[in-house]
Amino acid sequence: MSSVDLSILLVSWNTRDETRACLESLPTGIHGDLRFEIVAVDNGSCDGSAELLADHPQVRLLRNEHNVGFAAAVNQAYRQARGALILLLNSDVRFHPGALSTMIEHLRQHPEAAGVSPLYLNPDGTFQQHYVNLPSFTATIALVTALRKLPVFRQALHRFQMRGEDFSRPRLLASGSCMLLRRQVLPTDHIFDERFPIYWNDAVLARTLRDAGRQLWMIPHAVVTHSRGASCRRLGPTIRQRHLLGSLVGYLSLTEPRYKLAIFRAVALVDHGVKRLFGRPVPLGLSDLRAALGGDVGPLPDGDIRDWWVIVDSGRSGAAAGSPPSGTATAALVTEASRLGDKRVLLLHAEPAARARWRLTVQTQDQSVWSADLPSALPFGRYVRWIDRLNLRVGAGRLRRWLDRQAGARVLYLTDDRATAVIGYLGEDEVRSVSSSSLPAVAEPAHV
Repeated sequence: MSSVDLSILLVSWNTRDETRACLESLPTGIHGDLRFEIVAVDNGSCDGSAELLADHPQVRLLRNEHNVGFAAAVNQAYRQARGALILLLNSDVRFHPGALSTMIEHLRQHPEAAGVSPLYLNPDGTFQQHYVNLPSFTATIALVTALRKLPVFRQALHRFQMRGEDFSRPRLLASGSCMLLRRQVLPTDHIFDERFPIYWNDAVLARTLRDAGRQLWMIPHAVVTHSRGASCRRLGPTIRQRHLLGSLVGYLSLTEPRYKLAIFRAVALVDHGVKRLFGRPVPLGLSDLRAALGGDVGPLPDGDIRDWWVIVDSGRSGAAAGSPPSGTATAALVTEASRLGDKRVLLLHAEPAARARWRLTVQTQDQSVWSADLPSALPFGRYVRWIDRLNLRVGAGRLRRWLDRQAGARVLYLTDDRATAVIGYLGEDEVRSVSSSSLPAVAEPAHV
């Protein structure tokens, strides 16, 4: 007989603060006596997450030297679990009073239910729309192309995203961020299909259980706060998008006939080409797009995954490595990043050029600061504003190919008017305005 009632499976990848808050909230989520264990897997974190878990008295920690992916780590924890109930728990979830006990009680009172998920709130206390249906083929096209603007595709996307649905009562649906499952409905050696390392593995699981006649529920009287995307943000936009699209192609290959998969690939390629033709930003370069459409999600990020602060420094080009940035606001950002220690700064030296210059150079100044000399495709940028803006965009596009090979979220800081020219051309996650009298802590978001 099992010595525990519940096994909590927790995967950690560079989310130390979120993991600490999650573990601290666990006693709040439990009413009464409950025999439980926490089986945690750390995927080669470099932020102290593994050390935090190792010091926790209730955690049984499995440490991976490298990032093996979310699905593989969950399966790794599951093979060590002993409970009759299995809780899949993201590290960015925090329990409200009695939430976990309420979920367990729901399964006890409803033997036909295979699993249950809670109601999600944002950190500010508002309702979080974190639920989706299994997608129709039309919805998958709307997810990744501009066809979502057409009524038939927009409606399919809204049905997938459950827009306007009532979540104030229990209903059939599932969410993998916090899902309690009966062990008896699961295979003996795995929960997730490891061909889906990060994304769409929960959809494959939900579809498998549904096809077997199993019910998954959401109950609104079990409440958690969900920060959402704490680990995924650290992937960086290109790695994240390639995993999203590549795994979606894998999902379609399991659920749709071949001719529909061919249609999906063709539409995605045409959408990419049209956007490039009209100068619109695209989430992936052509080589990454073609790989993702073949179902190749690419390598998992490892090593340095600190966020990037990208700053357009309009001072002189060709500045020597280690030379100070030219602007007061830029210097303040570099100082702040060095103080924080968990950010990387990329300085884009982009002085308006009188002559064409074709070479892109990226250099390391120290452990937190990189500098890039952007190329200039056309001469006379120093004298003609539209040529200067075009040069900035072409140079940013070249630099993006270098950034696309790096993990970490990208925040573009606007230190002057010229910097607005590169918005959307660096694949940034966020854009912030900053003046010479402000620092990142008080900078206001300008555009996403």
